[in-house]
Amino acid sequence: MNREDTFTDLLAERLSPLLLPHRLARKQSLLYDLSFNDLGVVTMGVDEDSGQPLRGSGRGFEQDILIYDESDKGHTSVVPRVVLEVKVGSVSTHDAIVYSEKADRIRRVYPYVRYGFVLAGLNNIPGRVLRLGQRFDFIIAIPEELPDAELKAFGGMLNEEVVASLRTSAMLFGKLKPRSVRKAFVVE
Repeated sequence: MNREDTFTDLLAERLSPLLLPHRLARKQSLLYDLSFNDLGVVTMGVDEDSGQPLRGSGRGFEQDILIYDESDKGHTSVVPRVVLEVKVGSVSTHDAIVYSEKADRIRRVYPYVRYGFVLAGLNNIPGRVLRLGQRFDFIIAIPEELPDAELKAFGGMLNEEVVASLRTSAMLFGKLKPRSVRKAFVVE
């Protein structure tokens, strides 16, 4: 197992109890495309039995960490709330571009999902990541050692992102009828 997988497994394990009642999964796939076939039928790219999005032959991207709710009412068993892409030790221009594009594609299917970029072992967020990662809802640089105080603060932020996803979903599907909507800009 490489350093990034080892760190991400530990991060997921330690975050999971901080995010209840929501679920957290490693390497869960999400759909990035829905299309109609030549018979006019929507093809989803999910396993017929489990409702899980398929990678490879399907239309799914694997996520480093997914915070989600379960559903037994729809065509898929996973209702994503927050996606975390994780890089450890360094981040390239290519990473920022690819993950930002991935965020855009996933949001076309799940318009309420919150998408974040976690940079472990970096003291701050490089300027190129800020310039090229415009499709991220948040970017965070955290210590690779995961001190309890930092982890607790990160868990709190992720819970706020789950609430943002729930509110966005409620607005998009008519359950919440806002008169004003704005995004906060927080720099720490």
